[in-house]
Amino acid sequence: MSLEIIKKYNIWAKKSLGQNFLIDEDILESIALGIDVSGKNIIEVWPGYGALTQKLLLQKPKKLQLVELDSDMIGVLEERISNGELSVDDIDFQIHQEDILKFIPSSKEYSVIANIPYYITSPILRHFSYGVPYLPEKMLILMQRDVADKILGGKKNKTSVLRLFIEKKYTVSQKILVPKESFHPIPKVESSVLLFEKHNKFWDVDDEKFLEVIKAWFSEPRKKLIKNLVKWGYEKEKIIDFYKENNLWENVRGEDLSVEIWCEMVGKI
Repeated sequence: MSLEIIKKYNIWAKKSLGQNFLIDEDILESIALGIDVSGKNIIEVWPGYGALTQKLLLQKPKKLQLVELDSDMIGVLEERISNGELSVDDIDFQIHQEDILKFIPSSKEYSVIANIPYYITSPILRHFSYGVPYLPEKMLILMQRDVADKILGGKKNKTSVLRLFIEKKYTVSQKILVPKESFHPIPKVESSVLLFEKHNKFWDVDDEKFLEVIKAWFSEPRKKLIKNLVKWGYEKEKIIDFYKENNLWENVRGEDLSVEIWCEMVGKI
């Protein structure tokens, strides 16, 4: 069906926008059913010509907002609606031609579904973690598999800036592995769908200081954590006291510390 739509509307993927269209109907269906949609407020990021949109509409969300940057894709979406291919009856349906990094959701309670270009994955995750007044309840996001693996910690379960700033806000799990043949055109890499579920474990830890502290260490990850933090202006005595209280080895690397330890350290130094 997806390839038929691509041919019908003479759709071409734009390399400048990192477009690769997901055409596997089973995976599209799995994503559409991956979180609660019925009666909910849903934001779909970069819907393209509406392959996933079509399946989301069948779940009868209360509100469905599409955020798409490509004016050509918006034209296709509008034509498909006028042709009856996308039924938006009885749904609060909106299309926004806007940079997702500047888009601020109007709802306090909403979820995000996205098949996003690989090059903008981290900025989008940061936007919905620290750049909006109200975090999404859930996010179901298709992304490059090696980025997903980094978020999950990889085989060695190592921490990274990306993993830390996400885990401060969300519990993350892998839902679907997506082979590259599921896309048109076919990308060079495999993909994964991750589920992000909001939590409030670290609400009392200042976001700005948290991001500054992890940036301080990961700017020079081969150096001792203490040296990096002191270089950024944090008091050595407080850091050493924290190490002693938590039985941390002096040469411990930041990549070996959990988000819980990082958040506790932010509150102590």
